[in-house]
Amino acid sequence: MRHSLHVAVPWNLSHYIPLDGFHPLYRALFDHVPDHVELYAWDNVRLYRKFRDDAAARRTVIEKAKWEKHRHNRLDRSCIAKTYQEYFWPPDHVLTTALEGDLEFHHTAPFPSLTRPFVFHCESFASVLFPFAQQGSGSIENYEELKEHYRSIFSHPLCLGIFSHVPDTLHALRLFLSDSTIDGKLFSSRTGLSADPLFLHEPERKPSISRPRFLFVNSANQNPVNFFRRGGHLVLRFWKEMVAGGRDGLLLLRCAMPDDSELRDYGVDVSWIKGEIGRSIVWDQGYLAGHEIQSLMTEAHFFLLPSVALHSVSIMEAMRAGAIPVVSDIVGTSVYVTDEENGIVLYGVREKVCPKDGGTDCVLDRYSRWPELDSLLVEQMTSRVCALLDEPDVYWDLHRRALSHAKERFSGQRFALDFWSVVSDLYAQSRAASIAGEAGSDRPDRSLNECTIQSDGWARVFESPPQPMLRIKTEFGMVWELGGAMIRTYGNPRIELNDWSALAQYYKPNAPPVTYATTLEELEGTYLHPLGGRREGVWRRVVRWISKTLMPFPAFYRYAARLLAVYRRHGGFRFAKPKTEPEIELVRQGVTGYNIIRHRDRYYAILQREGEFSPKKAEAGGYSSCYRGHSVDDVLRSIAASIPASRSFVREEGAEPVEVIVEGFHHFNIVRQGKKFYAFLQNESESARSKLLSKQYAPSFSGLSLEEVQRQILNALTAESAWLQGWENPVDSIEASRRGTR
Repeated sequence: MRHSLHVAVPWNLSHYIPLDGFHPLYRALFDHVPDHVELYAWDNVRLYRKFRDDAAARRTVIEKAKWEKHRHNRLDRSCIAKTYQEYFWPPDHVLTTALEGDLEFHHTAPFPSLTRPFVFHCESFASVLFPFAQQGSGSIENYEELKEHYRSIFSHPLCLGIFSHVPDTLHALRLFLSDSTIDGKLFSSRTGLSADPLFLHEPERKPSISRPRFLFVNSANQNPVNFFRRGGHLVLRFWKEMVAGGRDGLLLLRCAMPDDSELRDYGVDVSWIKGEIGRSIVWDQGYLAGHEIQSLMTEAHFFLLPSVALHSVSIMEAMRAGAIPVVSDIVGTSVYVTDEENGIVLYGVREKVCPKDGGTDCVLDRYSRWPELDSLLVEQMTSRVCALLDEPDVYWDLHRRALSHAKERFSGQRFALDFWSVVSDLYAQSRAASIAGEAGSDRPDRSLNECTIQSDGWARVFESPPQPMLRIKTEFGMVWELGGAMIRTYGNPRIELNDWSALAQYYKPNAPPVTYATTLEELEGTYLHPLGGRREGVWRRVVRWISKTLMPFPAFYRYAARLLAVYRRHGGFRFAKPKTEPEIELVRQGVTGYNIIRHRDRYYAILQREGEFSPKKAEAGGYSSCYRGHSVDDVLRSIAASIPASRSFVREEGAEPVEVIVEGFHHFNIVRQGKKFYAFLQNESESARSKLLSKQYAPSFSGLSLEEVQRQILNALTAESAWLQGWENPVDSIEASRRGTR
């Protein structure tokens, strides 16, 4: 029986943000961790509350961070070593050391505390050298200094193992470091996905190939800058060729839309693409959680990824969902896809993007623009996809082989079992050699132990964006989502890398004050308030103190609560009411494409695509469509009146016929009648279509574009996820809500 192993995982500190923190590539190691392994990571929300409420704990960490900075400044180090320590920010270094665990687990780029044993896992060689070299740079500068710096980390006795699932990466590390001691620490690992909680369609349940569906997603962290590196422009050019060739199908894109000028620079026909949005293209620019992306993959026949970099998780998830991956031959692709066996591999990218570095013979990627290569890739995609569509039996054979390959090779249980087994053995050997006894002598106090992620919190951090994602922007503040936390800032402050640390506002004088919460509800709409961060923080502490003091006296407590409600409703008592800043509140969202907003005693409706609301702009007629009223009902009536009678559900003689546009979109069929689109459940099918234009039936969703209706369905599925345990599937819950039976 193995001894218990406690592993520290310092991934959600600020220096890990560019390295994608809790990246989905490693989720299986957490979801399928063996019983003898316990994992510890900081919960930034808990850390924030601890530092906010416990001045003594805060001072202790700050003093240690200042000493760490002083110690580094005194050392006579090379330029590279000093830059490395500056990037490994002193508060992050202290928090890494303070995290409970027998050893540390790092990924992508090594930033160990070197106070206890550690293991390291990586996918790309270039990323290991971050921040001195990055993916796409194509070269290594200060070669000898870098080699000595990283050799000192990996040859250190506390480094127990270096893992990768990409053979080329291990080979590059061996070439670059040229150290026999390190060679003995290199291990080839498996990779895999956590068991999918969603129901995956069997091959025969996949939508018909007669109208194939194609999906493009711009990386796990859905960073907008990855659009071109991931090959989004090639996908758009391919789609024009497909449609021009008379092919029918649907292209779904989950990514932010680049500027028109950028698209044109990459050879995209922008006017044609915009004309197809709502017809053959559905372009969703909102952030989707991991399970939502997987749901889209189950509906897709092809997953398009003509990328200049490897995106392992996307490929594995697509193959597991039965979507044929169409990928480039970049370094690492061969670990996942074999051409014509379980996917389509486009050739020419590796030769252009991955030249050997002259000084090291290591293969490095170099991102640039190659118009000839782009044209070659579009030509390959078009010819090879069309060949499959012309041979449905060949497509379904490839589909079944992809499913089988994913089931056999991408098992998260096997990935976790193999990895933690090797790590446990390495740690046992290190204990026998007394390495662990030499480290960890400076373990900090345990006052922060309550601030770690609990067992039910891993899903929250892995489902959340691994890099800051802007969720809300108002006149008074912004809300970001990162690593399982909602982070509110007031105004529009400059946010630097280290400012994302829960300790930054106490350690760094110019860091903006922030508030961490696990959900938007916990922020209580404070991003709509005109109060400054520090003033609001004092007020909240006063309210908490009064609440705690009056809790034993129910009558006084209820009276104080009523006073507080009046205060909040009216923006404060008369003598304290803000006079210079208006009150703005988002009242309704997504009403036939409009958001309804309250400004003081007036209500406004503007189109969702119009962006941030400004009262002055609304009164000056600056929005393309804006309705005003003294109540929500007034505005709703104005919106309803704006829809022409010809779009109503009553079919009159000569009315346009109903045309089926999409079948089986998350169990809904979408039809078009005139200029309007309607969605109804598949199980209602013909009866719903026959009643659609009569008063006997109202559709579940409707809108003026296909994209709007599909977005409504996705939003409803997300909003209803909390009800799933009581219903057979999410669409049951949505339909019950529509009929008022829940």
